[in-house]
Amino acid sequence: MSLLHLAVAYFRSRALLAFSALAIALGVAVLFTVLAVFNGFLQEVERTLREFGGDGVVQAPPGGRAEPPLERVLAALAEVDGLAEARPRLNYFGLTGRRGARALDDPRTTDLSGLLLVGVDEIPPGLTRVDGGGSLAGRPVPPGGIFLGRVHAEKLGVAPGEEIEVVSFRRGSLGRPVPVRAAFRVAAVFTTGRYDLDQDRALVSRADLARMVGHAAGWSEITLVGEPGVTPEVLCRRAETVLDRNLAADGWRGRVRSWRQQGGNFLKAVENQKGVLTAVFFFIVVVAAFQLIATLSLTVAEKRLDIGVLGALGASPGRIVTFFISLGLVIAAAGSALGLLLGRWLTGNLEWVQERLFGQRIFNAETYIFSRIPVAVDWASVAALIAATLGAALVFSFLPAWLAARREIVAALRR
Repeated sequence: MSLLHLAVAYFRSRALLAFSALAIALGVAVLFTVLAVFNGFLQEVERTLREFGGDGVVQAPPGGRAEPPLERVLAALAEVDGLAEARPRLNYFGLTGRRGARALDDPRTTDLSGLLLVGVDEIPPGLTRVDGGGSLAGRPVPPGGIFLGRVHAEKLGVAPGEEIEVVSFRRGSLGRPVPVRAAFRVAAVFTTGRYDLDQDRALVSRADLARMVGHAAGWSEITLVGEPGVTPEVLCRRAETVLDRNLAADGWRGRVRSWRQQGGNFLKAVENQKGVLTAVFFFIVVVAAFQLIATLSLTVAEKRLDIGVLGALGASPGRIVTFFISLGLVIAAAGSALGLLLGRWLTGNLEWVQERLFGQRIFNAETYIFSRIPVAVDWASVAALIAATLGAALVFSFLPAWLAARREIVAALRR
């Protein structure tokens, strides 16, 4: 029988070793679940940012004026290598309410719902009907129509075909904001999968919005979509170079930002939180692996006769060290395998788990922005987790293995 087979036999016959593997399994399962949820969260944030805002955004010069005209900016962007599509749009803040509501006469009331009015020529990708009517991507916005997010529509209590009124403002002759209002008919209700976007976004015709708020230029930004294989960062650098070169004579003051820059501090906070929680929960795995010192030390004390027999049969101290290190790795490998299975089950049943453990839904879309817990398994991170777990087990198994190798054969055989 090889030393590895003997290590497996020890593991199968000793309940204490199995409990050590279980401790490691719980730590691996928790960290696996945390990594999967954070990876899913980051992927969903990236998806919604890029579907709604493109790979990058050309922002108009500040001050409410977009000089030079939109046509010249689009013509310049046509020279950008790797650019698949450029979509102009106009963003403006507004307040909405049901048609005829008395609250509309007083914009200071808390009964109105604030949102970002996004003036577009056609619907960007990533939007689907709540009733399962398929994708709205590429669909033009009808004149006088408005596309509301699901959460906002439910808050107002409106459905497609009903009319709502929008209150916004335009610059007066003295530069002061002047309230304006207009009626829009709900063309459709969309969902992006993100609670905040479904709550505070509405899509209208760019021409309608520009006319309503008196925006002469008719655009505030241009979303850029790159061709396959072109990274957003490279695309934005190319666009910025082309715009600076072609529009410098016109006093161009705009800038180009990638989707990651658009995500800003929110995206950075999520990425930093992932790193912090990964480090914190990895210490759970380290602590679970640390108990191998106590477990294997106890095993060495109990199996001193076996150690003496191995030495009497010609096993060198190095072979004995290898045996107990192999026993530690068997425990860690069994715990890692069980932890992966448990973590995989947890990530697939998080909704059920939170209901059973807490008796209610604790993952609220109002707080965590997604209606369901997003999950995405990054197998490269999982491989790094397993390698780190086995490495910790290797380190913590060395001391008991060294103590076993130092035992004298005669003393080990003496009862």
